[in-house]
Amino acid sequence: MIATPLDALAARAADWAAALRSAGIPAAVAPAFSTVGGGSLPGEELPTQALALATTAPDTLATALRVGDPPVVGRIAEGQLLLDPRTVPPESDRDLLQAVTAAWRK
Repeated sequence: MIATPLDALAARAADWAAALRSAGIPAAVAPAFSTVGGGSLPGEELPTQALALATTAPDTLATALRVGDPPVVGRIAEGQLLLDPRTVPPESDRDLLQAVTAAWRK
């Protein structure tokens, strides 16, 4: 996942955003950074393209996603909830979209 090209991440985020917008959920693609993390690369970041969910209550949406099934973990930046395609295996895209839709409707 660390080696995924930026254009592939942007394409997935755009697909996610389009699918969610068709369900009436305000979604866009936003530039962001993925934290590589851990002991071998502490503090290292990589550019990414994230799904940005605009909501007046990003904390509430983030909580609903974390406690959902499957749990989804995002981060809040500039008042939006960001979901990074670098952290989601492509075979889980449908599950992610279902989780976001369910959490949004709560």
